[in-house]
Amino acid sequence: MINSPALGSAVKYIKSLGWNGKLLGSIWALFVVLVALGIHGSSTGVTAGWWSPEKPYSGYLFSLPPETEKGLSRIDVNGLKRFLMSDAKGARWDELVIATPLSLSQFAHNPRFPVVNTNIGNGENMLLLYHAPVWHITTLARPATWGYFILGPQRGLAWYWWFRVFACFTVLYLLLEIVLQGNKALAAFGAFWFCASAYTVCWSLWPAYLTFFIALGVLATYHLLVSDNNRVQIICALLLGLSIPGFVMTLYPPWQVPLGYLFGLLFVGLFIRDKLYRAFKPVDKKRMIYLAASLILAAALTLSFIQACLPDLKAGSNTVYPGQRVSLGGDYSFGMLFKGMYNLSTIYSTPAPMRNESESSSFYYLFPAIFFAVCISKRVARNLGLIGWLLVAYIVFMLLFLLVGFPVSLAKLSLLSYIPSFRADITIGLASIMLCVYLLARFARAKEDNSSQLEASIPLRVAGFTTLFFIVQSLFLMKQADGFPLPSFALLISFLAGVISYCLLAGKVRAFCAITGLLVVSTTAFYNPLATNLDHIYDSELAKAITLINRQSSDRPFWVCYGGVHPGVLVTTLGGRSLSGVQYPPQLDIWHALDPGRAYENIYNRYAELSFDYMPDDNLVSFNNPQDGEVRVVISPNNPLLKSVGARYVLLVGDAQRYVDSSKLRLAYQSSSNTFSIFEIPQG
Repeated sequence: MINSPALGSAVKYIKSLGWNGKLLGSIWALFVVLVALGIHGSSTGVTAGWWSPEKPYSGYLFSLPPETEKGLSRIDVNGLKRFLMSDAKGARWDELVIATPLSLSQFAHNPRFPVVNTNIGNGENMLLLYHAPVWHITTLARPATWGYFILGPQRGLAWYWWFRVFACFTVLYLLLEIVLQGNKALAAFGAFWFCASAYTVCWSLWPAYLTFFIALGVLATYHLLVSDNNRVQIICALLLGLSIPGFVMTLYPPWQVPLGYLFGLLFVGLFIRDKLYRAFKPVDKKRMIYLAASLILAAALTLSFIQACLPDLKAGSNTVYPGQRVSLGGDYSFGMLFKGMYNLSTIYSTPAPMRNESESSSFYYLFPAIFFAVCISKRVARNLGLIGWLLVAYIVFMLLFLLVGFPVSLAKLSLLSYIPSFRADITIGLASIMLCVYLLARFARAKEDNSSQLEASIPLRVAGFTTLFFIVQSLFLMKQADGFPLPSFALLISFLAGVISYCLLAGKVRAFCAITGLLVVSTTAFYNPLATNLDHIYDSELAKAITLINRQSSDRPFWVCYGGVHPGVLVTTLGGRSLSGVQYPPQLDIWHALDPGRAYENIYNRYAELSFDYMPDDNLVSFNNPQDGEVRVVISPNNPLLKSVGARYVLLVGDAQRYVDSSKLRLAYQSSSNTFSIFEIPQG
């Protein structure tokens, strides 16, 4: 029986909540449910075909029965899988091969959650991987990893997956509420628009995590300066002290630098508009103590991180890639800049020049409509206000960098040299979203105040310009994307952009949000898989064989893996020491042992996904670099240099069992389905 008084009290409490309480309460209630059920959006299911080929992956919340699949065409099966959200995305390579397996590898290490994971070569500093759970004081500022410590691998992964986007929505909503001067509905829509956009979703929600930290820093600083409530000041000081090291530790300058500029300008606008400088006149000693305490906390955690990682940070800065990569801008095209307008198609079927679904993802940019409106209407220009103009200035600044480029000295001084042009979407998209909802809020406020409205011709002229603009832009894109988009699709998107722009300039808030929201939801709603287990990692025949042999080896020797897709990553995830896998910074001592003359150092001195290829000659070694971020070591398992660095076990997956000479090795395990073999290197 349901306890009626308790239920009644709960209902009464919910009714008593304000807008923020109901909205954010429902959001975080959904988070609790997803984590409790162990549902996550990782595309790790892709690896099931590599590491657990003996049985189909069954870890989706909803999936097609095998007998149903047999009676359908491939197109129908793929469509149904997408609809059921049981379609893991291979384009999320960095997540499914690197972030998720290496995070899970912290469980198999003895002791658990180390700073240095000694199962990755001779040891990798896991603080450099902000996805990984690490038992260190800086974990206070790594909240997405907290779930791993208390909930285990599956629910810990669910916590990690959903925390980033739920936290980003919450903080961005509360910050936009301030920017929009209390317009809660538009603030919620703006936060949703960013969090549900293709760029955020296709990049495994990582953009949301970085945005969460810096938005939290601005939000906490704002309330620390504005509020006179002692409790609010303490909480904001604590959040500010955690947000700064949290943002610093993400260690991805291509996103950190532009986010720093955007939110720095936004804070300047709020500081001036809302007269935050009054917090210092007269000086409130208590407020200053809290502010100083927050900065001391931030400095302490950041310095602790730097102290633990300094040698690795230095090694990383000296790598060929990405340490010595310098971007001067000017290499982005007008066509590709607006590729996100076609994400309705490209994130599921990507034209070859766009590389893959993640690289093709971006945002629905509507800032051209506002730029044109500013040029033809003084009233629109006045409505922008200080914050609106700062957002315009930021977008123009970034466009100049992307399309024109800066001199070397200016690029390095401004830190824009860390931003490859194709990574600038994160803040151009967010600034465009902010600009749209900000202008809508200004129009809504003017309407409430019975202020004069725009001339009726302005929205129509803007809609016409926007439609024509995107038609022209599509012609540039067609030249670069092998004829994509088709003219009919380009006309549809251009017309839709025109309609949305009309709603924006006409102040039709509901129509704007409905059409834009439907477009965003239609684009990404079914992109995330809904996965429920990790059996393919822990319960396959290969996993059990690796685990068994690891337990029998007291001296923890190295594994050398051939064939398949990164089986060395699986070895590390299960607690074995692998020479292949993912290294950053590169472990030069290992590769120098295999390359004493350092002839190949420019190849392996980089961030790398390392794999082994077979070399028939037992005494030769070579390295090659098919693309940035990939290194292939060409060597025979019988090469004495491997034994000298501590290698003992050789894993042959798939076809590698045929072409690798294993005659000098001792068979340790043969799979029942002949999908893999494990050999031991004789130690005599």
